[in-house]
Amino acid sequence: MLVSASACLLTVSIVGSTVFLLYKGYRRYELKGKVRNFIESLENRTAAELDERALELKERPGVAKYVLPELRKALAYPRSDDQIGAAIRISTAFLDHRGIEESLFRLRLDPREMVAGPAVAALSQMEPPERAIAVLGRCLDGVDEGVVSDAVIDEVCAGLCRLGDAGRVEMQRHLSKLSADRRLWLVGYVCEGGGPTMGPWLSMLARDGDLMVKSAAEGAIQDANAQGPAASGNPRATSAP
Repeated sequence: MLVSASACLLTVSIVGSTVFLLYKGYRRYELKGKVRNFIESLENRTAAELDERALELKERPGVAKYVLPELRKALAYPRSDDQIGAAIRISTAFLDHRGIEESLFRLRLDPREMVAGPAVAALSQMEPPERAIAVLGRCLDGVDEGVVSDAVIDEVCAGLCRLGDAGRVEMQRHLSKLSADRRLWLVGYVCEGGGPTMGPWLSMLARDGDLMVKSAAEGAIQDANAQGPAASGNPRATSAP
């Protein structure tokens, strides 16, 4: 009787475990299907909806782990420009995942500027800032060979300017790769942005080897100083390394 009871209990336990595993497998299959449908519908969602879904996924890591592989597929093999644009936007919620970072970094060389630019803009939001600065610097590799689009350069300059003094130091390492026209544009961009970082950036550009760039930066410094330290970021007192 004891043997029979033990056998019955063992059978019930095995059957129960099997049913549980089947149910768990079905739920996983169902969840994967919902994730695929979600990725396929990205192009039909508004920017506000995408941002809302990104926040929800950050709070649900159990679901996010199924979303990430599908999101990487959408970044690599999108069905449309709208889908990849939406995928890039929602990727900003997962910048701490190495796979997403690598997928976005590869897109910097995409021939479509409306893809390459937003991908680099997303990378500029990585935390900590030192990580974003290092990646932005790498995005300029090949710029002097013409393999980096203007949209990427725009976003790198914008990101490094926004990241302050450490961003300026990184830009100084790559400044010679940019054309004189681009460096001249950078003078205007820095002035337009203003703020406390303007002075150090203009001081760096005032030492440019191109006379037009140097003159434009020096003129911008004089104009900023004429408006007072608050407007100029005190460029006279700044010396970039």
